[in-house]
Amino acid sequence: MRNEFSYSTFGFSDRDLLAALDAVASAGFAQTEIVGESPHMDPPPTGSALSALRQRLARCGLRVRTVHGPMRRNVPGAPDEEWRREILVNLVDHLRCASELSAEGMVVHPVPNPMFVSDPDASDLPDRMRRAFVRSLDELVPVAQEAGVRLLFENLPYDCDYPLLSLAELREAIEPYPAEAAGLLIDTGHAVISGHDPADEIRAAGDRLWGTHLQDTDGTEDCHWMPGDGVTDWDAVRTALEEIGYAGPWTFEIGSSRDKATREEIARATRAMADRWNGPSR
Repeated sequence: MRNEFSYSTFGFSDRDLLAALDAVASAGFAQTEIVGESPHMDPPPTGSALSALRQRLARCGLRVRTVHGPMRRNVPGAPDEEWRREILVNLVDHLRCASELSAEGMVVHPVPNPMFVSDPDASDLPDRMRRAFVRSLDELVPVAQEAGVRLLFENLPYDCDYPLLSLAELREAIEPYPAEAAGLLIDTGHAVISGHDPADEIRAAGDRLWGTHLQDTDGTEDCHWMPGDGVTDWDAVRTALEEIGYAGPWTFEIGSSRDKATREEIARATRAMADRWNGPSR
């Protein structure tokens, strides 16, 4: 079976969403992930703007596999209750938009970058984050079920002792929730710079893995390079995905390259590399 290759609009964050979709399609991709942040989808479109987006997707021949929910402070594990309540409204709006676009999943960062936390070294912070994450899932999962969109929680590369950064820990946290509403996403670059083997993380996620951000790194920085430009063992990653029977999109989240190619050149080279992996996407 051929892999379902998808290319994130992250790769064209230098232009608006409609232009980014044109570029994704021109590179040879038939599937995409839309980033739910400026300059692409902030706020989620409604009315005529939503209709225009659907028309452009149809014209480009693009299927939206996933929407990347808003990032930065928009995390269900927000340790302050007022903060958590505020961001839930935004996450719900993006979930419903993802449903309108027939996306299967919405990517969510589970906990905040320490830069957004007012008391980043507080001793009770990890427990507050865990409890907030559970409260948020209790509220978000019914919305996801109604929308028919699976929440996809992503492993993160923060250098701190915060909880819910690895897929192994996230798998345990989402286990009590329905698999059709709560899943996981592997960011290969995040795993590497966090000191985790991406293949081990994939196996830890197992049948709850329904999303990927395939990107390479120099081992230190979150480079978002094309696979093969960095230190990641891609044969091991692909083998692990095949071992768990992974059935979600193979999404490339590429923003740059080691040789400073243009965004268009990077997307075309990624498409050619994907074809070498497993043949043209359907």
